Amino acid sequence: MRIYDEIGFWGVTAKDFIGELDAAASNGAQVVVAINSPGGDVLDAFAIYNALKRYAGRVTTRIDGIAASSASLVAMAGDTIVMPSNAMMMIHNPWTFAIGDADALRSTAETIEKMQASFIAAYASHTDLSDDEIAKMMDEETWLSATEAKALGLCDEIEDPVKLQASINVGAALARFRDVPQGLIDQIEEIDPAHAPASTPQPEPSPRAVAPTPTPAHTPPPVAGSTLAAHVFTACREGGIAELAEPIIVSCGLRDQTSVDARISEAREISGLCVAAKLPDVAPEFVASGLNVEQARARLFERVTAANATHIDSTQRPQGDQSRTAGGLSAAQIYATRRTAVQAKRS
Repeated sequence: MRIYDEIGFWGVTAKDFIGELDAAASNGAQVVVAINSPGGDVLDAFAIYNALKRYAGRVTTRIDGIAASSASLVAMAGDTIVMPSNAMMMIHNPWTFAIGDADALRSTAETIEKMQASFIAAYASHTDLSDDEIAKMMDEETWLSATEAKALGLCDEIEDPVKLQASINVGAALARFRDVPQGLIDQIEEIDPAHAPASTPQPEPSPRAVAPTPTPAHTPPPVAGSTLAAHVFTACREGGIAELAEPIIVSCGLRDQTSVDARISEAREISGLCVAAKLPDVAPEFVASGLNVEQARARLFERVTAANATHIDSTQRPQGDQSRTAGGLSAAQIYATRRTAVQAKRS
């Protein structure tokens, strides 16, 4: 079984993985879980981890390239953890986006702390380090080579090195971490299906038969996903919208430089609209869901008007029913007062 993508709805979901595991459980076979993932959704990762721990057969987890963040939690489910000598493991504190009032934010913080304690327990089951020492490593976003992981007990066997390959999603996701080792980045060969070479090489045309077709000068060279992701994070930090970096990556898919820059520009404008509407916390939600500026403007209008709507009672009132009439002057009262004043003046 393989986890060669992010963990969660945008990659390998717990539902799909556990479905495959259940199929394997029918014959009680040994399971080898090959991991090359930057992590992802913590709840999905816990579901996969727990399913593997409950599995009746023997489980071997093998880190083929990277097991970062919650992917390292999944690796801890193995009875045996194997790493090629050039593979890497990264552990850090779980984190999330949070929107809501003070009570909601406190509740989210408490949930994150409980998740962190569960991560520590999983790592502690494979190492003699104290909980405080593991927590310190998580605070510092610690990258471990196979040798370092084995020395700590987080890896049982080291294999010969392999050529690391990652999808655009995996390479791009690494850009969100602070201290990715440059050596790891240099080893990764990213494969973009849109620019993959043809499977069957074509013979070169005869110079007399077909003239070479020049590459249009305006066509930009393809840019690696990790490079585009790093560009997004840098542009967002410099533009004061750092919290929108991941929503931008989720919504635009890192297809090319032009679409990425356009999405950054849209996100900046959406952020400004949300701030003006005094609803800055909804900007990540709007950007991640792919809303354009006009759609975000419409959503904001709906929320603002719903929050400030004044109830208007349009019920028809029976004649003579004074109980539901608001106090104040009426046209009849004004004219009666005016007539009284004119008569008093004449007399």
